[in-house]
Amino acid sequence: MKMKLLIYKWNAFLESDIFEICQDEGLEYESFSWKFVNKNMDDNFEIWFHQTVDKDSFTALISINFWPMLSKVCQSKGLKYIAWCYDNPLNVVQVEETLANTVNYVFFFDRVQYQRYKSAGFNTVYHLPLGVNRKRMERMIISASEYAKFSAEVALVGKLYESQLPEIMAPLDDYTKGFLDALIRMQYSVRTYYILDECISDELIQNINWQYLEKEPGTQVRMSREALSYAMASEVTRRDRIVLLSLMGVRFDTRLYSYQNSEVIKNVKQYPAVNYWTEMPKIFACSKINLNPSLRIIQTGIPLRAFDIMGAGGFLLSNSQEELLQLFEDGREMVVYQGPEDAVDKAQFYLHHEELRRKIAENGRKKTLEKYSLRNRMKKIFAVAGMT
Repeated sequence: MKMKLLIYKWNAFLESDIFEICQDEGLEYESFSWKFVNKNMDDNFEIWFHQTVDKDSFTALISINFWPMLSKVCQSKGLKYIAWCYDNPLNVVQVEETLANTVNYVFFFDRVQYQRYKSAGFNTVYHLPLGVNRKRMERMIISASEYAKFSAEVALVGKLYESQLPEIMAPLDDYTKGFLDALIRMQYSVRTYYILDECISDELIQNINWQYLEKEPGTQVRMSREALSYAMASEVTRRDRIVLLSLMGVRFDTRLYSYQNSEVIKNVKQYPAVNYWTEMPKIFACSKINLNPSLRIIQTGIPLRAFDIMGAGGFLLSNSQEELLQLFEDGREMVVYQGPEDAVDKAQFYLHHEELRRKIAENGRKKTLEKYSLRNRMKKIFAVAGMT
């Protein structure tokens, strides 16, 4: 049977790119949408899927990120399920209940995230860095008015990660609050290693849940290690970005494009969030320096934004990520910084060396488009899934 894909559509990044690549490659596909009541349990979806989808008509179902209900229905039908993840963590509770399903092919961009599940015995997980739609990047045209609109010395496109940590900590005693705050401050100062997972013990989680129950007997609120780690990582990342932007704003023409505004950040021009496919690449191309302070829980992987910056021909100034340094050459194809002060120093250097900055951006674009295209990524995914 000729390959035919069933694609779950939920307005995720990469979806339009996947559709375009399928069309260019002559791959047949159908798409569907569904608003899940619960990612792990949705009886109406299960009934609809079994009544609507003919397993023999499709080679595989593919989605951006892992959806337990998709895995569940594919397992019952014997249909291959491909989950291509650009989020870390997965943002799925009790993921272990479906991750081991034998129809799964789950691809993670962060090697540590992949290794965590692999070492736990899951043989359905794979490591694969992300990439860009080369054709979309190459056809981008920037008008003079757009260049004037988006030009800046320094820019960050991304959220500020307003975490739920204040709500999590509110019912806790002063000792536990102090301990969690100390962990956050320690992680903020340690930039080359993610220590929070090792510091969040089972005893700490039990103590937090006991305090919740003591404050509100009968409450169903429960904290997990994964949820606490993500909340704390989000808080550290929020501090990272506020400090970085504040320091940049004092020295340079600096912009933040985000759906979150912050009164704490001074001297930075704040703009609303922009369209991922049409506006964001142009901002990357028009900004002289593009910042990439990664979410701290991403331990080694290259966030999608970094590939998007380089693919659009933008100059990437990123925090140091192990896989970024393995795939790209620092100082030749992108530049990494070791802390906010170092980032400011390097931004100033490259703003004063325009020819070198442009050459690095050009080298990064060339390698990204040639070696890390989404079309090549899809071919690797299909090969791993035995579909070629």
